[in-house]
Amino acid sequence: MRSFIRWVHSLAYVLKGARALRKHDDDGVIQHYSRAIEISPEDLDYYYARGHAYWHKRELGLAAADFTKAIDLNPDDFYAHLVRGAIYRDRGFLGQALTDLDWVIERSDRLALAHYLRAACYAERKEYGKALADLDEALETEPHNEKLLELKARCTREKES
Repeated sequence: MRSFIRWVHSLAYVLKGARALRKHDDDGVIQHYSRAIEISPEDLDYYYARGHAYWHKRELGLAAADFTKAIDLNPDDFYAHLVRGAIYRDRGFLGQALTDLDWVIERSDRLALAHYLRAACYAERKEYGKALADLDEALETEPHNEKLLELKARCTREKES
């Protein structure tokens, strides 16, 4: 359990980080949340905030590291697995992305985003049948989602050619 005094001290940096976030200042978010993490390293929300700022800056290795740390702190963290899967996909680490997305899908009830991300990984690997199955699953909950429909059309064309 974290120390209340350490948490209060880290809160000053969290507030500065939140102001930086409102200003779309990724460097400020990273700076202030890094300091909050130094003071209170057991708070996974701090890793989320800093990880998102790194992701936004396209510093994908650092972003993935922050979400990995969140998973280390809480191995059942659904959100951290989902986001890390998306980051791995962005990095082209499709096998690692699939591992995280499989984990999320096994534990979720029709989470369209996870199915979309996994379908995109399968499409990049030219596994169009698997991609289409995931897209069909996602479209059951979001039948008018343009991204899902576009990827399904592309996968259908590729599979037929």
